[in-house]
Amino acid sequence: MKTINLIKNLMLFMALSICTFSCNSDDEGTGTEEPTSISKYVVGFEAFPVGDAAAVDYILELSSLESLTTGEISVEGQGTPLKGWRFFHSAGNTIFTAGYSDDDTCIAYQLNEDGELEEKANFAFQSTLDNYAALDDDTLLAVELTYGGLSDKRFHVVNAETGLLEEIVEHPIDTDMGSGTEEDPGSTPWVTGMVLRDDKLFVSYHKWTADGLYVTPDVDRAYVAVFDYPEFELEKIIEDTRTSPIGVNGHSTGIEATENGDIYSFSTSALSAGFTSATKPSGILRIKDGETEFDADYFFNIEDATDGGKLFWMDYIGNGKAIARIILDDTNGAYEWGAFFLKDAFKLVVIDLENKTVTDIDGVPNHGNRYTSPMFVEDGKAYISCSTDTETHVYIVDPETASATQGAKVLGLGLKGIFKVTN
Repeated sequence: MKTINLIKNLMLFMALSICTFSCNSDDEGTGTEEPTSISKYVVGFEAFPVGDAAAVDYILELSSLESLTTGEISVEGQGTPLKGWRFFHSAGNTIFTAGYSDDDTCIAYQLNEDGELEEKANFAFQSTLDNYAALDDDTLLAVELTYGGLSDKRFHVVNAETGLLEEIVEHPIDTDMGSGTEEDPGSTPWVTGMVLRDDKLFVSYHKWTADGLYVTPDVDRAYVAVFDYPEFELEKIIEDTRTSPIGVNGHSTGIEATENGDIYSFSTSALSAGFTSATKPSGILRIKDGETEFDADYFFNIEDATDGGKLFWMDYIGNGKAIARIILDDTNGAYEWGAFFLKDAFKLVVIDLENKTVTDIDGVPNHGNRYTSPMFVEDGKAYISCSTDTETHVYIVDPETASATQGAKVLGLGLKGIFKVTN
């Protein structure tokens, strides 16, 4: 009996030892695991002005994606107020916000180790940064705006991880020197979009006269500068006379690449979008994957497809489809530049780029909200801020059904960017 009890005690001791060793091993493994990453949704928020004051931009964290779909979005008692009117863009997990006229600083925001949004870095620039492109998760490319005068374009290469400016590259793009007279002041390019594909940087632009009077010469063709990258050597300028210059000033989506490497561009041909004359139809061009010329076999005439409607903005959402704003009325000369400030200027549509169709999106009212880039996409749905005369809402668009649901009400002038960042 003693022998049996001894064997039982030994077996119990061995079992307890194994359990203790196993538990200790598990505890040690837990201690060496990587900390869980944190993701947050962040918006660039344009607040209502107080009295005669200018509107104030904020950067604001949201508690969850649901904050975009229900309830109200407000900066009352929260958010970080910024200086002056600003642009908002992102690359990787960094959000950049650059001043327009009251501030010459670009600020980079990231989530810290605790998942809190904080300023990572900042850098100054000489003139407003007006066009932006995330070349990849590591690099933001920004170009300074030039209102008048004849000068090279200044490309700012920004490290998205550090938030710091790495390099400024100055390069001319298709500048017409003119004679320097009032009748012939020359012209300067205004960049409207940038796409990097392999080692080629495609830069779309339109032109202003160099006298600073916002006159758009040379409106009878589209043109794109093709650079070797990262050398920034101009390889050539490609042109197409089927439509007008590409893009709209202040937007960064004049030209975009799809999953298969094709590049699409949009031309507005609209007086209300800032052009002083318009003779060619609003349309979409394509540069096929592997090519550096416009596809002679592809042109999508948007005015034919929309009974006279013209493009103001287009952003690619995936699977060959884009979300776009169509200008409802461009016939009245008094409407010049109207698309930038009127609250009933647009309807929202889905464009099938491959099949050349335009479908009105059900559930979105006629609206304004000129500052539409960048569009936020998650799980195939687009989240877009739209403003009417009375209120602003986020709309969640399903491009497959061309329908939208009304989301959160924005207690401000609008959202100038919606982002998701992870630490």
